[in-house]
Amino acid sequence: MEDVKYAYSTFLDFLAKHHLTVSEAHQRLLRRGFKFDKKTLYRLASRAPIQTINAPVVGAVCEEFKIGLNELLTWERPKPKLHRIDSKTQARLDELMAKNTEGMLTAPEKKELASLGETVERLSLENARMLAAHAETDQRAGAARRTAVTRSRRKAA
Repeated sequence: MEDVKYAYSTFLDFLAKHHLTVSEAHQRLLRRGFKFDKKTLYRLASRAPIQTINAPVVGAVCEEFKIGLNELLTWERPKPKLHRIDSKTQARLDELMAKNTEGMLTAPEKKELASLGETVERLSLENARMLAAHAETDQRAGAARRTAVTRSRRKAA
């Protein structure tokens, strides 16, 4: 079964490559007669998946900067969300580690530190497995795309 893919914008990368800010891009578009809120461009420049696509804005950006829609938007699986401990647990872990460094831990605190260490280790392993699986899937998808492009070029030749 195919993984669900989301639209991501490459507009921020494009702006960085051309040494432009969102505000400068907005000014260029306004000078060309395109009228829309600057916030719309900031949303297009976000790294988050795109929830809705404003076709007139996307069209204006593609026209002004002479790029195709396939250069502005990419379709990708969502990035994995890493597991983290909450700030209260992290603060407690920091406190116990500091006391351990000073040699001031009580027996119950040693058990608590060991338990928290096991939790952090488990989360780290889960994150590593998730990232490895994500990278492997991306590599397979990239290989499939390269194969498709090669076939397409052969047919065209």
